[in-house]
Amino acid sequence: MTRQRSQDLYGNSVEPPTYQSASYYFDDAEHVRAGLHERSAAAGRYGRYSNPTWLGVEEQLTELNEAQASLLFASGMAAHTTAFLALLRSGDHVVLAAESYRQVRNVFHEILTKFGIIVHEISIRDPDAFCEGVRALRDQVRLVHLEMPSSPHMYLIDVERVREILGPDVIVTLDSSFSPPPNFHALRWGVDLSLFSATKYLGGHGDIVAGVMSGRADLIEQIRWYRDTTGPVADGHVAALLRRSLYTLPLRMDRVNGQAMAVAEHLDAHPAVSRVYYTGLPSHPHYKLAQQYLTGHGGVVTFELDRTEAETAEVVDRLRLPFMASNFGAPQTLVEQSTFFTYFEYDDAKLRTIGVSRGTIRLALGYTDDVSDVIEDLDNALA
Repeated sequence: MTRQRSQDLYGNSVEPPTYQSASYYFDDAEHVRAGLHERSAAAGRYGRYSNPTWLGVEEQLTELNEAQASLLFASGMAAHTTAFLALLRSGDHVVLAAESYRQVRNVFHEILTKFGIIVHEISIRDPDAFCEGVRALRDQVRLVHLEMPSSPHMYLIDVERVREILGPDVIVTLDSSFSPPPNFHALRWGVDLSLFSATKYLGGHGDIVAGVMSGRADLIEQIRWYRDTTGPVADGHVAALLRRSLYTLPLRMDRVNGQAMAVAEHLDAHPAVSRVYYTGLPSHPHYKLAQQYLTGHGGVVTFELDRTEAETAEVVDRLRLPFMASNFGAPQTLVEQSTFFTYFEYDDAKLRTIGVSRGTIRLALGYTDDVSDVIEDLDNALA
């Protein structure tokens, strides 16, 4: 692969420079015509529309995801929301996987419905039932949004089957934040747009907030206009940090895949743990789908205790190694008690709709930690 060479002063720099400029100048009217009107010459316009550092990272992301084009956003939620606003119109029907991230569910139920979009929510806990639900709606649906794996249970979807049911005309978007390449290549299975919170594995250092979208060039171009107009953009510094992170993504994923498998197997045999959700375990309800779609199972292990919320909080409080924080893919191991943290506003009825018990704990392995230390800490807290 031939790498693009910078034409700046000191253009022989191995790493391209980071661009922080809010605006770009033109030499004369002819330069404006070529750089802005005709786009026949490479030239910046204004910091909201493009940035050379973004463009380089977007090329990296396109290659990583085996896509036609990519866009960088200020956050994963900005990528999701901008995509849906760009692609949907009043009266469109959409299908939403019920186990999707709660803020994505809020976008569908609280924002898109204001514009006359009809939302059909179907659980993915039973893959066959989900596919049949999609089949019943395929003649009226414009877009289907998936998340794989879902949090906190790491549920999966038979993506190839969903695409076969829908045919080529329905747009399929998929949040792949929990399973970036090399663990999963969503676009290989008929997904049109793969979406990521780059704050997680893609960023990998816990120091940026960003979002990514990769997929079909025609859809990306529709969404680009909305991004340029509404402005949910990342700055050059964030783009440079993401560029740095993508170099080590395969190494970091390999590390946390191994760590989490070891922890999941240990917890699965622990007498104090009632259930473990990790797609690498044969006990996971979607293990067969995992064998079909995933080459690695990620760094997040969810487990349940047969305890009350207060008793579960005592266990989490006894942990000494993880930070109590809501993220994953970071260098540090993080832990959250799901109903006391992410879903603290949900009552029992609402928790039942998403299948999250009061004794649910989500552990996100950090690649700088020694897995034996994590296991020892868990054993001490569970004792």
